[in-house]
Amino acid sequence: MTKFTEQAIQETFIQLLGDQPIDKITVHEIASSCGISRNTFYYHYHDIYDLLEQILATEEQRMLNDMRDVSTMRQCFTESMRFAIKHRQAIIHVYTSSSRDMLTRYLYNFAEISMRRYVENQCTGEMIDERDFNDLVFLLTSMVQGVVINILRDGTSWDVEALIDNAARLLDGTVKVALKNCGEAV
Repeated sequence: MTKFTEQAIQETFIQLLGDQPIDKITVHEIASSCGISRNTFYYHYHDIYDLLEQILATEEQRMLNDMRDVSTMRQCFTESMRFAIKHRQAIIHVYTSSSRDMLTRYLYNFAEISMRRYVENQCTGEMIDERDFNDLVFLLTSMVQGVVINILRDGTSWDVEALIDNAARLLDGTVKVALKNCGEAV
């Protein structure tokens, strides 16, 4: 029953967050929409920001568990941005709130998970210095995080799927070139 209640609270919160800023959502509103008491909400979460943190942490854990083989740049971008694409307006509301730092940290984590798996997949059979590997993952992760943040800053004007397709096309093969350059470093 606990997982069912937590899932209901999380889904309700995300739905409400799609309609209004996080600072306008109340525990009473979430509890009423779920058909639970405020005490039940507080049994599971300290406050709305704890709820948001749990949702983002759950998504991060899902990514860690589900993403074993990231073999294309398109898959990498899609996985990095999946939660933000699916809940675009909710993410925009979080980005424009006092929880922006929490969101940007998780966006970085989402991108880092997929980029690390992608680069690992690309360097099979390659000898690469650990620092070069980590620097490459950092640079790619920062690029994806920056793209998502800029999309959020601009609001809903971007066709994210088209951007992902184009980015994958433009950047296809660049990691292989970077890995080759790592092997040539002095």
